Amino acid sequence: MWEPISNRGRPVPLRTLFFILLQVLASQSLGIAGTKVKHGGLKHKTLHGSSSLRANYVSDVANGFNALLQQLQARDALRDRADTAEGGEQLRLVEKVIQTAKSRQDKAALEDALEMEEESRMEKENAQGEVASFVSTLKAAMGYQGGAASCRELVCGGHAFYTNRTLMGGVSCRCEAGYEGDGIVCNPPTSFTERPLIYTGAGASPVQAVDLHVSTLRDNTVAVTFRDVARNSQGFVILGQASAGGMRWGKPVLISESSPAYSPVLVELMGSEGLAVAFRTKNRGGEGVLLCGRRDLDGGIKFGPPRAFTRLQAQQTSLIALPDSRVALLFAEHLPRAPENETMDMYGGSLLARLSPGVTGSLPGVPQLLGKTHFAHGAVSRISVAALSPKQFVVAYRQASPDADGSSAGSLDASVSLAELWGSELVFTTKAVSLEPDQSQIWARSVAGLGNNAFAYTYHSGTEKVTKQAVLQLDPGTHQLSVIEGPTVISSGFTPFVSSVSTVAQREDQQTSSQLALLQSHGHRFFTFLGGQGSGARGQGRLCTVSQDGLPTVCRELLGCSYPEAPLLKKTKSNIEKKAYIDNYRIPLLPSGVR
Repeated sequence: MWEPISNRGRPVPLRTLFFILLQVLASQSLGIAGTKVKHGGLKHKTLHGSSSLRANYVSDVANGFNALLQQLQARDALRDRADTAEGGEQLRLVEKVIQTAKSRQDKAALEDALEMEEESRMEKENAQGEVASFVSTLKAAMGYQGGAASCRELVCGGHAFYTNRTLMGGVSCRCEAGYEGDGIVCNPPTSFTERPLIYTGAGASPVQAVDLHVSTLRDNTVAVTFRDVARNSQGFVILGQASAGGMRWGKPVLISESSPAYSPVLVELMGSEGLAVAFRTKNRGGEGVLLCGRRDLDGGIKFGPPRAFTRLQAQQTSLIALPDSRVALLFAEHLPRAPENETMDMYGGSLLARLSPGVTGSLPGVPQLLGKTHFAHGAVSRISVAALSPKQFVVAYRQASPDADGSSAGSLDASVSLAELWGSELVFTTKAVSLEPDQSQIWARSVAGLGNNAFAYTYHSGTEKVTKQAVLQLDPGTHQLSVIEGPTVISSGFTPFVSSVSTVAQREDQQTSSQLALLQSHGHRFFTFLGGQGSGARGQGRLCTVSQDGLPTVCRELLGCSYPEAPLLKKTKSNIEKKAYIDNYRIPLLPSGVR
């Protein structure tokens, strides 16, 4: 593939001429189309009007070069076959001459000549491959759908991978899940994408999924628990595997065989394949139930016998994993003052339990209840938890006034407490912090760790109809919580749902070394999602970087899916299958698992 064209006495490779000419044509066409070529690639592409004609011209020129390249490759292949016998004989002759060379200088000269011949052959093959790759990549950038013959003939852009799913066969580029583009240029999305979570085939009753809860597990796995109204409100869990191509969901696994499961939640135990699941058996007045599960090597889940830990439940329980296969449960507790007395004392209750996931081939054991304590005196609701360290976590909640006449100093609607594991006891070491002592009607809320002993507390103020966010930090010396930023308004208008997640994980057992290195080099991200209300409403996302001080910075807004009248159910065109949907969005640089 070398031609004797003069370049200060050195031959110029033919592939260089290909690159120069094609890059000139591409820059002219793409420049008219609105695309910039700068330092490593195409930044964006919009083809319209007369620019599409120029794009077709560039594609035709690329096809011409490709045809010429194939002719040259065919010619070289014929020559190689013709010269195989002669070349083999010459190689054996040269090797014999090298062995019989009389001086070191002669031997070294012959060896250098043989090495240069081999390098020339390899350079020719590389040149052909690079030209073919450039031609295929340029055609893909112009919108060609046929793909390339192999991965060697195509260069995908950043955040893209090779796939063999093309209209005309061959290999093409596809953007990773969570990025938008044609595989040559992939950008972070500006909106959410609706993805199917559950498929039910013909003849099966449709899934009516409510009370969804999402958890991250090790091995790039996500667990979604839900209650199926169509199946006597039984609880189910479905596992999904995260990859560059998106989520691959398994089949729903039954959690509760003998009773309904309202507001099921799940966490993965530290350092094992064990799972903890909690739910209540009735919408109001039900028992709080805890059971242990285990993920087996075949991808299935086995659950052990359930154990009731409290009763008279009407709120969702929160779960958090602790060392040594222990979990903490946070819930609203109601205790009668005396037997057969309808008067109740209300508390924010906590329970420390140990679970026994067992080994493959055996069922998990019955949970062991280690001890209860109270973190609040008075009725509590809307509990959310977040880890600060393996043995420390915060509990956000709404608390009614502990005084019967409501005369306590200030509102406790936006409260947060610190919990610590001391040996075998769960201790709430400091007085609760109230973020809005002058505001009542604080509804949906969520907390998420930000690193450096800091965490974000996001909540909706119903009276003001705004959503606010504050950042608090723990002082390790005094064990006191203090506000270091906010509260600030991040959204206006009513929202019934608030959730937040960050890439700052206190559990490194759920992250690979490559994921940790990626986060260390690029920094952490913090994501907040606010749900819309009513038919046609759209959710709203907010993605921020996290500074080394644990503060959200450089935030941008993302638009969510619009909600139909039945937000979790949709019919297909054939009216045979029905699907349950969730918003599936991958945060750039989030560890694969909820990347």
